[in-house]
Amino acid sequence: MKRIFKLSLVFFLSLFLVACDRVYFPFFDIFTETQTTTLRTSIDGTITFEESEYNSFEIYDSLTYKLDDIDEYNDILLSTKNHIRHANIQVNTVLYNPLLPWGGGIERDVLSMGSGFIFHEDDDFYYAITNNHVVESEFDVDYEIKTFEDTEFHSAELLVTSEEYDLAVLKFSKNSRSEVSIIDIYQRLYYKFNVGEIVLAVGNPSTVVNNVTFGEFKSMENLENVGFKVIYHDATIANGSSGGALVDIDGNLLGVNAWGLEDSDEFSFAIPNYIVYTFLINNGILD
Repeated sequence: MKRIFKLSLVFFLSLFLVACDRVYFPFFDIFTETQTTTLRTSIDGTITFEESEYNSFEIYDSLTYKLDDIDEYNDILLSTKNHIRHANIQVNTVLYNPLLPWGGGIERDVLSMGSGFIFHEDDDFYYAITNNHVVESEFDVDYEIKTFEDTEFHSAELLVTSEEYDLAVLKFSKNSRSEVSIIDIYQRLYYKFNVGEIVLAVGNPSTVVNNVTFGEFKSMENLENVGFKVIYHDATIANGSSGGALVDIDGNLLGVNAWGLEDSDEFSFAIPNYIVYTFLINNGILD
């Protein structure tokens, strides 16, 4: 009965949508859920995207889809899982407060925790995507990230952010890291998502880091207050998963996980890769 009723509920899901991260308030030992932000259909820049254009995208095909050898297929799944875990990062939004008005120590408050993934690098820095609601704050905050191989958090710089698209980009020093993967954002760009295709979601739900879940792409759906169609899939995401990557079986970016239902793990929603690309181009992150 629940699955039959599922499609009729999609239109109303936004009434119950919550963003998938924890947000802590300084000086209080509580946390709450953030709500979805209001999005619009275009942003200032050189590229805009019309919803109807998705219908003109070509169908994507991969040699992996045609494999008959189950062992070879599973090897690809495991390889992709390992790859995206090494691209995943933990993201903290941190507020430092003096313990006393005249000094004498600093208190570190983590206001929010979420996920992100590395999509680009240059000689000195890695660049990672996350959600705006993971990094936004009314306070003067700092940002910390932790990669798969890191044993502690390191500082990061917030380059650009968009409340409208609920996206943000962080930059951090490469240092001597040797186990970082880059998620390909181009391979699946401007291709349709195939109904029923395997998807993998990576993130840091609750206290579990670099977690990967499996599911299927279901459909493109409209959500209230979202100005573009979003990816509906059933790979489980939870508090802390916001900003994590959603990829295909070969590890190519499909979208950025952003929303889920508080009382169900069957409804997960992601910002499509072509919206992410538009955001990056229009903000000068990519040429």
